[in-house]
Amino acid sequence: MRIMTTDEFKAFNLEILDEIDDFCRKNGINYSIAYGTLLGAVRHKGFIPWDDDIDIMMLRPDYERFRRLFKSDKFFFVDCHTIPDCYISFGRVCDNKRTKAISYIPWHGKSCETGLWVDVFPLDTVSDDKDEFSSLFFSLHNQHKLGTRCRKMHAELKDCFTLKSKLKLLFDRNTNPNIMKMDPVDFVRSRQEIIRLSSLQKSHSYSQISCTEYKSPEVLEAADLQSYSEYEFEGRKYMGWTNYDPILRTMYGNYMELPPKEKRKPLQNYVRFCWK
Repeated sequence: MRIMTTDEFKAFNLEILDEIDDFCRKNGINYSIAYGTLLGAVRHKGFIPWDDDIDIMMLRPDYERFRRLFKSDKFFFVDCHTIPDCYISFGRVCDNKRTKAISYIPWHGKSCETGLWVDVFPLDTVSDDKDEFSSLFFSLHNQHKLGTRCRKMHAELKDCFTLKSKLKLLFDRNTNPNIMKMDPVDFVRSRQEIIRLSSLQKSHSYSQISCTEYKSPEVLEAADLQSYSEYEFEGRKYMGWTNYDPILRTMYGNYMELPPKEKRKPLQNYVRFCWK
């Protein structure tokens, strides 16, 4: 296997996004390019020069329709509803025919094999009360850290080929025996129930709470998420929220200002993608 170059990675990501975009337009499903992808479209009309992945967001009703309906000859959709041993609460449109993902923190078990993917994040309603939402978010953030540690420990234990190496890991002072006993799926089930309860409330606030890896809660206003426009991205046209300014300001502050040179690097470093 050969590791994909940055240009190959970007081109393949665009191929997946093309498939998603085509399916959503044909089936009346709204989506928006998100995070660095939306920022890249607004500021660079394409990828941020030091970034290479693609993210999209959907309001929960659109996400549920997409999850149930998405079909493709080239790619497939994965989340905790489609396979029993999925360790994440959001979705991914994945390849498994031409590429392979190699990760030291697994996000699924043996029920499927995945290659390159595009993340699909649902947006859920959250409390308009800032203190109440902060409490919810930081609880989910801490749960995410424990779940990630659990996945990593299970992966490390699986990679121990001798009894001696397994005992060394189990008795390492950094190994939490209580977390080791847990199934990574348990964290997903708990998160899904919390999200379900949050989504029942009437609110003008939305947030992406399916993945709380970073300690930076972002609350978006419902009024900013109702209309969509086309954005140029690498010579193509993709959908995004029309009123992007308050969204990007919430996420990045002064988003048109480039970050310091030392911060111009991809965030993801736990996975490598290879050609089969």
